[in-house]
Amino acid sequence: MDVRVFYDQLADYGTWVEHPDYRYVFIPNDVGAGWRPYQEGRWVWTDAYGSYWESDEPFGWATYHYGRWGYDPAYGWFWVPGDTWSPAWVTWRRGGGRTGWAPVAPERAGFAIGRAQYYEPPIAESWVFVQDQYFGETDLAAYAAPIPEISVYLRAATDEYDPVWENGYYVNRALPPTAFDNVVRTRIVTRDIVYVDRQDDLFYDDNAGQIGVFAPRITLGDRLPPPPRVARTVEPDRRVVVRQYVRDDVPGDRRGLAAPSAALLTSLDESRRRELRERRFSDRDAYRRDLQTLERERADRIRELRQQAATRNDDLERERRQAIEQRRDQLERVRDERRQRAGQVQGRPDQPRPDQGGPAGQRPDMQRPAAPGMAPAPPAGAGTEQRRQQQDLRRQEIEQQRNQQQEQRRQQQDQRRQEIERQRGQQQEQQRQQQDQRRQEIEQQRNQQQEQRRQQQDQRRQEIERQRGQQQEQQRQRQDQRRREIEQQRNQQQEQRRQQQDQRRQEIEQQRGQQQEQRRQEMERRRQGAPDQPPPQRRQQQRPDQPQPGDGGQPDPRGRQPFPPQ
Repeated sequence: MDVRVFYDQLADYGTWVEHPDYRYVFIPNDVGAGWRPYQEGRWVWTDAYGSYWESDEPFGWATYHYGRWGYDPAYGWFWVPGDTWSPAWVTWRRGGGRTGWAPVAPERAGFAIGRAQYYEPPIAESWVFVQDQYFGETDLAAYAAPIPEISVYLRAATDEYDPVWENGYYVNRALPPTAFDNVVRTRIVTRDIVYVDRQDDLFYDDNAGQIGVFAPRITLGDRLPPPPRVARTVEPDRRVVVRQYVRDDVPGDRRGLAAPSAALLTSLDESRRRELRERRFSDRDAYRRDLQTLERERADRIRELRQQAATRNDDLERERRQAIEQRRDQLERVRDERRQRAGQVQGRPDQPRPDQGGPAGQRPDMQRPAAPGMAPAPPAGAGTEQRRQQQDLRRQEIEQQRNQQQEQRRQQQDQRRQEIERQRGQQQEQQRQQQDQRRQEIEQQRNQQQEQRRQQQDQRRQEIERQRGQQQEQQRQRQDQRRREIEQQRNQQQEQRRQQQDQRRQEIEQQRGQQQEQRRQEMERRRQGAPDQPPPQRRQQQRPDQPQPGDGGQPDPRGRQPFPPQ
């Protein structure tokens, strides 16, 4: 068979969507709030393969035993078809009295072909954790820990286990029933696998300890056609998205959180998420470094998304529990149908299993055994009445067993409901206490931050005052220096003016002395020349308007008044 068996058999239970990296992926319909892969079902121990995931979901025969599960906010949870069968494609963690498992993410582009290269979950919110005492319960979803607490459980779960490729097939033998004998409340069921030829022939036989498994050999290639009905995008109301996020405030080793949180992916755009997937395919070390870088760059947005989810954690957890209860009734009907189908499948003539090559992991000597639980055929020649009596007896036994099983299921359901209510009360109380503690821590941090801010402000004020004082002192010093410089310049200028004035006085005194000396000499020359020829003016009476001797006037030869001295 090829991938078309998945296209045909799963079309009624979900949507096939074209994906840029994985070609075509399957998205389940009507799974309700809080749904995750490998959450609603139970673990069954098989001698051939170890831990086998038994699910009543109609698509579970394919999506939990072939291919890989991925997550993207634009698609929600989606399944990538694969060609290799496994009892469960999960990775395990155990420790601290709890056991957890998570789906294995695609490690390459295209369909999941062949063996896995490594085992890592698609997102941190993939992990499903239960306390060890509940590991054997029929419906583990009712006992799954809240998503925000995953980081707490991962820190304590130090033991790691992955599927093992053994003699040509995958096995999960790391956690046998004996690992839980001292703590488990309900004994872990052991089953023999019986291969059936059609998905419609899946059955449970509690009496014979057998389970019908549809595990065809799948061949995948590059030239296979697309699904008959394929969508290009997924409407928001049809996406199975994560609405609760793991806490990031848990100290200690975060090794289990190597996968990104759905909060980080939600904070990125489509192109950046695709670059991150491509890096994961090509270089895992660089992929981890990119995750750390993006967590730092988007820290504010991631913190905002986590805070928004935290305010609704109680409501989201209540919705998840209600959805689980609703799905439990539906899955219980499927389980009853498969129990009833056991007799129909067993009633057919026992023929050898058709040669399909067997699924990856099927032992070569495994053939479909005789129909489980069927009464041996009557000996040849027995009468019709004897056969009728045997059939009536068998019907009565089956009816009695069915009634007993129904009564046991009702008792288990009542007990499970009581246990769920008790756990819910404990979880709500724990959540309230954690929220109160978180509020106290936030308030304490806020007070510390306010005190730090006040101290920083005071320190800043002191620094500003000190700087202002320094600046004022510097200004005073500069002003004093400027005054001294101005005073010095003024003194210099006054001294220069005094010197100039003194020099001018000396020059004036010198000029006056020279002039006086010249006048004395001139008067002396005149006195020496007066006895020989006295001037005629001495014989005349001088008029007041005539120039006096020594006035410097010059006589006019024509008898006019002399010119005034120049």
